[in-house]
Amino acid sequence: MFGVNICRVSGVSMQPRIPAGSFVLCMGALRTKLKPGGIYLFEHPRLGQLIKTLSNVDSAGNLWFKGENSHSVSMQEMGPIRQNRVIGKVTWVISA
Repeated sequence: MFGVNICRVSGVSMQPRIPAGSFVLCMGALRTKLKPGGIYLFEHPRLGQLIKTLSNVDSAGNLWFKGENSHSVSMQEMGPIRQNRVIGKVTWVISA
């Protein structure tokens, strides 16, 4: 949670930026500032662990994420995410 995570991407929602089957290296959330345009690993209350691009932070401090592909769940379907659900920032991608 506070260190480094290595995850394998299983879906196509982040293609072409992160191809399915790629591995990603994530640095712990406490070590990074959350910025729109960054790619983050977070725990969604319904969907489990996801890797998505941070689209914006609303006035209440909620995070809104999006996929890079039309096959991704929409921001509206995903809903707002609290900052404490962010596990880490994707810092390196090893493409499949």
